[in-house]
Amino acid sequence: MEFKKLSKLHKYAAAISFLAMEIFALIAFSFGDNYILYGALSIALMVLLVLFNIKQISVDGISSIAFFIFPLFLYTLLTALGIYSRAHMFWGDFSLGEVIFIPLGLIPVAFTGYLLSIDKTFNIKTFLIVIYGALALISVINLICNFVNFGAFYTVLYKGYRMYYAGEASSVTVDKFAYVLQGLKFVEVKMSQYVIYPALLLTSSIALLFVSPKEHKKTFITYAGFTLIGLLSLIFIPSMLGLYAIIIILVVDLCILLINRYGKAYKYVKYFIYFVLIMMAIGLLIFILAHQTKYNISNKILSNNLLGKIFGSNRFTKDYVPAVTDIFFDNFLGSYTLYPTLDPVPPIELSNSFIFDNIVTSGVIGALCFVIMLFVGFKGFKRYILNSEDDKYAKLVLLAFTIFFIIFSAFFMDREIGIFYNIIRPIYMTGPFFLVLFIFTYVIAKGKASIIKENPQVEGVSVNA
Repeated sequence: MEFKKLSKLHKYAAAISFLAMEIFALIAFSFGDNYILYGALSIALMVLLVLFNIKQISVDGISSIAFFIFPLFLYTLLTALGIYSRAHMFWGDFSLGEVIFIPLGLIPVAFTGYLLSIDKTFNIKTFLIVIYGALALISVINLICNFVNFGAFYTVLYKGYRMYYAGEASSVTVDKFAYVLQGLKFVEVKMSQYVIYPALLLTSSIALLFVSPKEHKKTFITYAGFTLIGLLSLIFIPSMLGLYAIIIILVVDLCILLINRYGKAYKYVKYFIYFVLIMMAIGLLIFILAHQTKYNISNKILSNNLLGKIFGSNRFTKDYVPAVTDIFFDNFLGSYTLYPTLDPVPPIELSNSFIFDNIVTSGVIGALCFVIMLFVGFKGFKRYILNSEDDKYAKLVLLAFTIFFIIFSAFFMDREIGIFYNIIRPIYMTGPFFLVLFIFTYVIAKGKASIIKENPQVEGVSVNA
């Protein structure tokens, strides 16, 4: 009887779908920059979506995202219980609530991807407009703030200068940081925190290649506006990170366009990506082994002149060495040691690459879980793009958004972002990561549902099930 009463709530699902849009807009806007707020909103949204869509939820549907949720669960659990989190709690950088909401925030937001994929009132095109609208707003606000404080092109005009606060010089020069709305105030942060918003906004440019300006004039103008705001925000506050972001987006857009226009290009692009990933994996393994000091492993590799120059501590690798040193022996669950008193040693700096930072924050197992999540997520994208009934441009915008964020976070995203304040934001504590988790589970579930709909006999599930 109670189930039947709950199933009647489905007719109000449109209201919850609208609420979901608002919540994700707040996350995209990084409203309050409050990790606990993100987590609490995610839990509340998941509960409401379950109640209002209980009639559509099926065991088979949930099983479609199980291969993503399980490694996510392990990753968040290891991160929350790991030495890194305890060390930063000890030093006052993280609160107990923030650590608790690592699993309690990320797992619910992932489940909302599945729940909204089965909600017939949810429109992915509207979702994209809302998300990019929020990114456009925060980009404009940050741009205006930097105009007021420094002026346009200040990164060129004041290159090499430093700011002083209470007699203390800034840790980096003016051209390497910017003002960003952090929480409810503007704070001096490293340049990557400014670049990430207009750069993510610029990923909307892929829609311009697939939306007809004649047939869908309003949509084309909207995405053109997003692209223009993103581009101007990066041009008026020029930086090398902004240039890297533009290059990454251009390459991603070009690859997507080639695959769409020339079917055979997919095979070559796929092989090229596999080749790059395999070479990166081999290089990473050698780099890790080169810094295992036990049993003379390090000396055996670094004694080679060529390998020593490439994989030893140099200007390209020095930031990553602390994360991998002896991880297979002393630091398998995270790159920290403990004093006999169990008080954590001062936390080492993050490397600004999730590839290595996940080893620090979540240990080797947690880092592997993260890689599995990415593999399952992008595998789901393939089925989603081929089989889903969503508009082509919406599918490709989601793909471009996700690919860019992963690439940028792997190489250029600062995590210890404060200039005069100690502000630490590992990848799992950022608004865009919440959005990427939602996108992954949405496309996995949507792609699987589309296959079942087209082939009713798949896994014994009928169309009317």
